[in-house]
Amino acid sequence: MNLLIILLSVMTWTVESKNAVSLAEGGTVPYDIEVSYANTYNKGQLRAGDVAALTLSNLGGITVERVSLAMRANASKGAGTIVLVCNDAQLAQKTVNWQSVSADVEVFSGQQHGVDSMAIRVTGTENSIYVDAFTIEYSPRAPMSVVLMRGSTPIETLMEEHGMSGVILPWLEDEDHWRFRGWSKTEFWTVYDEPTYQHSNTRYYPENDTLWAVYQWEEVNTSERTYEEAGVSGVYMYVNRNKDAYLALTGVPVSGKMACAEANVYDDNQHYMISFVGTDTAYITHVPTSTPIGYNGTQMAAKASPWRVYHEGDQTLFWTTIGGKNYVLWLNLMDSSDSEQYAGLFRADPGPSYMGLLGTMMPTEIYAFTCHPETGVGIESVQDSEGRNQKILRNGQVLILRQGETYTVTGLKVKE
Repeated sequence: MNLLIILLSVMTWTVESKNAVSLAEGGTVPYDIEVSYANTYNKGQLRAGDVAALTLSNLGGITVERVSLAMRANASKGAGTIVLVCNDAQLAQKTVNWQSVSADVEVFSGQQHGVDSMAIRVTGTENSIYVDAFTIEYSPRAPMSVVLMRGSTPIETLMEEHGMSGVILPWLEDEDHWRFRGWSKTEFWTVYDEPTYQHSNTRYYPENDTLWAVYQWEEVNTSERTYEEAGVSGVYMYVNRNKDAYLALTGVPVSGKMACAEANVYDDNQHYMISFVGTDTAYITHVPTSTPIGYNGTQMAAKASPWRVYHEGDQTLFWTTIGGKNYVLWLNLMDSSDSEQYAGLFRADPGPSYMGLLGTMMPTEIYAFTCHPETGVGIESVQDSEGRNQKILRNGQVLILRQGETYTVTGLKVKE
């Protein structure tokens, strides 16, 4: 005989005040859940006519298997009614009194599929009953997939390990003059306003849908990016050039860690002043906030700490020695608790690596985005009658870039 064992997820919400609940330790919830609680009287206590309601939304189509409440009452009186609503339709109702309440008052048992929202309302009918906690046992929706497209060509299908676990979106290599930016839910050709897209190396929750790779035009060929080689102080991006994860240090320390994200020279949150002291020591400061980037023990900290520098050609690696052990400032570390990437100190000896300092000098920018880099755009370098350089982009619209200013001209030709 074959036995199919289904492991249910459980979330228990403990009443903390008249307008707040907390998730009990060990509980698991849908990734985008929204939770609210309100009691018209006081915390979990209900007199006749009082109402306590727990409302859950963005549940992601879960299957509800069982709903129960931890309740109690006065010694010899107290009563109420419990109503369970799923997706705006009443699913169950139960009447309780001081004799029937307990630590486990079952309101529903069965299988209710495709639940996106839920409300559990308890109305007092006799003084006084109390609600201490709400427990929902459920199974996540089935695993879903997403098809990744480059232009009109499918390049990969990503599947969740289990329902609502999400997938990590990959990084793609840049194309000639096109810099990869992320993934779009909608397909488009050339547009001139930055579209909405999701960055690579972030978690995405598929819906059996499709994403298209988004590229931005760069006047400077992406293969021609220059990296600091001479140990000269200046504003740089600290990047990992691994072909599978072109990442940059981002932001400031939070809880002993730092963020890393897709390298984007236009994002000043990735800009750092690197102040070299001699050839083998440097200090790092976050430019937008003037926050020093250092360490406290083996944790990242907003502290002016000296970093030792490993330098070889266009490779630059920051490191330090703590407790007689060497640690490098590395970008794509993984948090075992949620599988998300972060930047921090990693126990390792300095040496050759993918790490480097990318200059932040921005190329002349033509603000064009596309899901179809294979179609290209028409770029012309011309001079006007006064000898001033101009860039003309032809793709249903004409953009003229002159001495750092951008002009938009309707039509397909520029009148001389």
